[in-house]
Amino acid sequence: MAMRWIFFLFAVSVLFAVEKTEIKGLELKILNGAKNGAGYVSIYNGNSYAVSLYKVEVEPGVFDRVELHDHVPRKDENGVEYMEMIEIPEMEIAPGSTLFLQRGGKHLMLMGINSTLCSFKELKFEFSFRHGGDTFQRSVEVNVSDDKRCVGL
Repeated sequence: MAMRWIFFLFAVSVLFAVEKTEIKGLELKILNGAKNGAGYVSIYNGNSYAVSLYKVEVEPGVFDRVELHDHVPRKDENGVEYMEMIEIPEMEIAPGSTLFLQRGGKHLMLMGINSTLCSFKELKFEFSFRHGGDTFQRSVEVNVSDDKRCVGL
């Protein structure tokens, strides 16, 4: 009996985490002829604990992969500062705060754009999060039929 309650409490805590994580304003930046693109979005963590975004997948599979990226300051051998874009394993979102994926900072890299992209009306992005050993997903759909690159095809 106690084991059932533990499972129930675990299931309820994961369910609440899903409900308290909001994804808004997903925007894709894909230029004509480009092999890669970018995704920008805001993710609000309404939980009382931190969660980490660790994976994003897209259906249908119009990209080879989606990577989490950030820009970090560097210096070259002459001491000249520049920004380098790097892949990162996850993005932590503090309790009650919003993670903004935007130009010049953390963002999604859409790697290996497939030529079938414009044959779909919508893409489903599934964002995977973790808190401790628990994981949960949130899905968002984005309309690509109105994208400048796809209009008229």
